[in-house]
Amino acid sequence: MRTGGRTATFTLRDVIAAGVRIGLAELSMQRVADALGVTTAAIYRHVPSRSDLERLVGEAILEELHLVDDPSEPAVAHLVSFAGQLRRFTLERPGTAEYLLRLFPRGPSGVRLLEHQVMALGRRGYDPAAATALSSAIATLAIGATVADQARAALHGSRAAEQAVAAMAGSELLRQAMAGIPPHTPEDFFVFMLTAAAEGLVAQLPPGRPLFDLRTAS
Repeated sequence: MRTGGRTATFTLRDVIAAGVRIGLAELSMQRVADALGVTTAAIYRHVPSRSDLERLVGEAILEELHLVDDPSEPAVAHLVSFAGQLRRFTLERPGTAEYLLRLFPRGPSGVRLLEHQVMALGRRGYDPAAATALSSAIATLAIGATVADQARAALHGSRAAEQAVAAMAGSELLRQAMAGIPPHTPEDFFVFMLTAAAEGLVAQLPPGRPLFDLRTAS
């Protein structure tokens, strides 16, 4: 945004828009300054810290996430659908899963998403406390699994990945175990894992059970 030796005027909205284009995985004050053609000092006049920049950009990205709830789905199916929506959204936007995993919610977009889930589970008989606990548990598992999948994908074909395969191949027990696992995709395993988790959570906390009962649940 430099024109004829003079720095053009830009707004906080321009900073956020540039950050969204860069994405959370590559976000930095310098990257935003470069994108806008200004100095990092100019960026700091709008955003006081890297943490604030991450929050503003993260919240802007989360504005694009609109969770879909099918009221006909029972609690387990709803939670698995919720997990899948989080996974697809974050896989398409690198760095977003890590943002959610570190601290959530951080602003109005995160609050909106959490409120959506509390209301969705409320329609299935859960009070707000129980709905928040269930949503948080499923979101933590879904986002953590997504971060792990992204990390593994980044190592695909690397020496570290080859060493891991070789280490497993050196164990007769693990070779037998792997031979018994049918072909599957990361998405298949994600659905398997989250379905099992959702079934277990709903068994421990069925609709209508107050959250404090978890302390004595067997």
